[in-house]
Amino acid sequence: MQSLIIEIPQEIVSQIKLPPKRAKQMIMEELVIRLYQQGIITSAQGSRLLSMDKPRFERFLAENEIPIHGEPDEVDIDIKNMEEIINGTINT
Repeated sequence: MQSLIIEIPQEIVSQIKLPPKRAKQMIMEELVIRLYQQGIITSAQGSRLLSMDKPRFERFLAENEIPIHGEPDEVDIDIKNMEEIINGTINT
């Protein structure tokens, strides 16, 4: 599998007023949001890029006011699973 490396010029990096690790995370989050919004990547791909499980990724999308894509059947299953987790009736 081929990787993609994005280079940001040093003069820009030096002007970012965040620790390098946090800046990298923020840039990756913004990239994932835009790619997901445009339908270029799926939620599974987005969650993998951000090293999040699916529920955490969906919370991340909600926190950023990004609608979750999916077929109605998939959304119904997700809602049922979340209700089971909340009610403590799911086997983990």
